[in-house]
Amino acid sequence: MGGNRIMAGRLRDVATELLLAFGTSEAAATQIATSLVDAELRGHASHGVVRLSTTYQPMVNAGAIDPEATPTVERRSASLTSVDGNRAFGQLTGREAIDAGLESARESGVAVVGIQNGAHLGRIGEWAERAADDGVIAFAFVNTGGSMATVAAPGSADRVFATNPIAVGIPTFDELPFSIVLDVATSQVAHGKVTKRAVDGRRLPEGWSVTETGDPVRDPGTFEAGTGALLPLGGQTAGHKGFGLAVCAELFGGIVGRGTVYGQDGPEWVNNAGTLVLVDPLRFSSQEEIEHVVASVHDRVKSATYPSAVSTGSTTKGDRALLPGEPEYRTLVRREEEGIPITDRTAIALSELADSLGIELELA
Repeated sequence: MGGNRIMAGRLRDVATELLLAFGTSEAAATQIATSLVDAELRGHASHGVVRLSTTYQPMVNAGAIDPEATPTVERRSASLTSVDGNRAFGQLTGREAIDAGLESARESGVAVVGIQNGAHLGRIGEWAERAADDGVIAFAFVNTGGSMATVAAPGSADRVFATNPIAVGIPTFDELPFSIVLDVATSQVAHGKVTKRAVDGRRLPEGWSVTETGDPVRDPGTFEAGTGALLPLGGQTAGHKGFGLAVCAELFGGIVGRGTVYGQDGPEWVNNAGTLVLVDPLRFSSQEEIEHVVASVHDRVKSATYPSAVSTGSTTKGDRALLPGEPEYRTLVRREEEGIPITDRTAIALSELADSLGIELELA
């Protein structure tokens, strides 16, 4: 597969240059590029710079993203806020939503933010992490706006919902060097990971998808062309649980976010809607109490026995469990020092994007 490592600052400059060529302002381009590179630093290349070519260029060309738009914020009460992304880049909308929620949570102890017209909000875990790093608990539920269905219901191979992610952020204050951050699709895998494998020419694992014959789709390009569907989280064993979570995220996006849901006429492209719920934990516990609780949970996970005969799973690296957010933290520390791995095919995709935008691009 090849590839090279690129330092985060350089990759951020490259992404910023491409975004400027889309027609964004310099301030917006910097914010969006920072979010994309932050995903790369944490090991989530599916939501990193490859999105510029696979998702954002087609959406800009189709008018599904307005590169000059800015989100608007409506404060409905001391603890309730609505954010309309106005089809701006979703990283801008997510930032406005979490900033508004944090302000309300500090004032009122709790905040709820509805998001509509979010285009593609990017890595939802970024917003949960932002809140947790600021000492606030966060829950996020996102749907996809009635388009781009990729996930089956249990017993079906029809594409019923999108991957409808859920994220949670919990502050650890001074107890751990990272916040607890859970960011999961309600499907077996985020669709972006399929797209990234299509770019890199890698086959799909058997447990990710299903067709009407009951067989999986192994070629990501075939899946991207419309064959089969992703299984709900839990797969053939417990997919009803992921499906239930997907339904809840779909309805949260439709009701609080006031976005479209599947079953309604929706846009052709991704147009995320969602709900953020933020809670100031210091209204319930002291920092010392919270740190003690976090330490107890962390110690319990570390002290468990991990025999070699028991696998952590095919998609989990290492031989023992880590707390949510810990793998991303370890990857961040390593990549800040060593650089970010960029596959040859991702580099080619970015170069072709630059050519189509009429700019010269040097990744190194």
